[in-house]
Amino acid sequence: MSIPHPRSCNRSASTSRQFALAITLLMMIAPALAEQPADWSEHSATLRATMRDILTIPDEKIDLDAHTHRTFTGDGYVIESITYASEPHSRVTALLYLPAQRRDKLPAVIVACGHGGSKSALYAQYAGQLYAKLGFACLVPDTIGEEERQKDGKMGARGHDLYHLKDNNPEFIRTTLKRMVLGKIVWDLIRGIDYLQARPEVDEDRIGIVGYSLGGASAGSTAILDSRVRTAVICGWAFRARYGEYSKYCTRMPYAAFTEVMGYDEMTALLAPHCPTLFMVGEHDEIIDADEGGAATKRDLEANIAGARKILTANDIDTPIEAFFEPDADHRPYFLSHRAAEWLQRWLITSPHDRVAVPDRSIRFGQWVDAQGQRIERLYNTEKRERGLAVVDINAIYHDPKTLACFPDDARPEPVYTMAGWVDAIAKTSTPDAPPPHR
Repeated sequence: MSIPHPRSCNRSASTSRQFALAITLLMMIAPALAEQPADWSEHSATLRATMRDILTIPDEKIDLDAHTHRTFTGDGYVIESITYASEPHSRVTALLYLPAQRRDKLPAVIVACGHGGSKSALYAQYAGQLYAKLGFACLVPDTIGEEERQKDGKMGARGHDLYHLKDNNPEFIRTTLKRMVLGKIVWDLIRGIDYLQARPEVDEDRIGIVGYSLGGASAGSTAILDSRVRTAVICGWAFRARYGEYSKYCTRMPYAAFTEVMGYDEMTALLAPHCPTLFMVGEHDEIIDADEGGAATKRDLEANIAGARKILTANDIDTPIEAFFEPDADHRPYFLSHRAAEWLQRWLITSPHDRVAVPDRSIRFGQWVDAQGQRIERLYNTEKRERGLAVVDINAIYHDPKTLACFPDDARPEPVYTMAGWVDAIAKTSTPDAPPPHR
C-alpha cells in the first residue's frame, strides 16, 4: 500500500541552510531568551524555533512513500508491518496496531522506544496490543540503530549511541555528521505522525505520544515541537539541566544547548497549550538520577511543573501538566499502567460513552514476560524496574519478531534503513563550510 504525503509538508529552506544559520541565530537571541519577555506567545515561538535548530530538525519533508509489507491478525487486533520515508537516504520500519473491529475514525498513539528498545521489544509489543484493544491505532517505530534499522538486524543493539561513531567522539557529530542523533529520532517520530494522519482509519486531530527513558526524551521533544500531538505520557524522563552534564551524548549534547537558552520550567511550559502531559517517574529512578537515586529528578520535575504553571497562568493558558511518582519504584515503562491508559482516553476520547473500559485487573510485567517464555534485559529485570510494574492485564501475547518483521527470512536491512547507512549518507553530503550543531 502506498500512502501519499499529507497536506502539511514542504518548507522552502533547505536543511543545510538551517545548519549554516543555527549558531548565528543562537548568539543573537540568547540574551533575549534569558529576559523572559511578557509576550509568552512570541517568546514560546522563539524557544520552539531554537529547539528545532538545536536538534537540527530538517526544514523539508519528502514524500512518505509508505508501504504495508505484512499483515498479522491477533486476538482483537490487527498488526501491519509498515515502512515510510523519513528523509532522503533514510526510511523507518514500524508496526501499526489497529483494533480488529472499528466503525468510526480512531484516536492514535505513537510509542517512542528507549535505549535498546524497538518495535518488537517486550514493552512495545504489550503497548501495541493494549492500546489497540482500547480502541486506538498504535504506531511503534524502530528507533534508528535498532532491529530492522540496525545493520545486522539485532535487537538491543543501541546502534544510535555515539560510541558506535568514531569512538564516542562528539567532534564527529560537530564536524562531520552535523546532525543531532536525538533530533534524528524526533524527526522519525514526526514523520510517524505524518503517517498516522495519512491513514484513513485515523482521526488526524486525536494523536498522542508515549515514551520511556530515551523514548521519554524523544517523546517530550516531539510533543513540544509538533502541535499535532494532543497529549503525552512521558515515562522515566524529565527536563533537567543535569542531562547536559552526564549520560550518553545523544541527549547530553542537545540538553547542554537547551540549558544555555531556556529554563526547564519554560521548556515544560512549551507543552501548552496543545498537549496535556503526564510525567510518570519512579521515586527511586537511579537510571536517570544516579547522583541522588531519584530524589533530584523528583525535585526538579516538581519545580519545573510549578514554574510552568506559573508561566501559563500568567498568560491565561489552562493546560494540565502533571506528574505521577511511583513509590519505591525505579525505571519503568509506565504507559502500560491503568493511570496512563486512562489519561490517554481522557484527552483523546472526549466522550466517556465512546471509551472501551480499561480492564480492572492487572499483572506484574515480569510475570507476563515469564509466561511468554521470554526474559527482560538484565539491567531492567528487577522488581523495582520493569519486572515489578503493574500493567493492565489484557491477555497479551508475545510474537516472535520474525513473524512481524517488515523484511522476513533474516534479511539484512538495506543501508537506507540503518543508522550506519544514514550516517554514511549524511557524512557524504555534509557541506564542509556549514557550522556544526551547537554542542
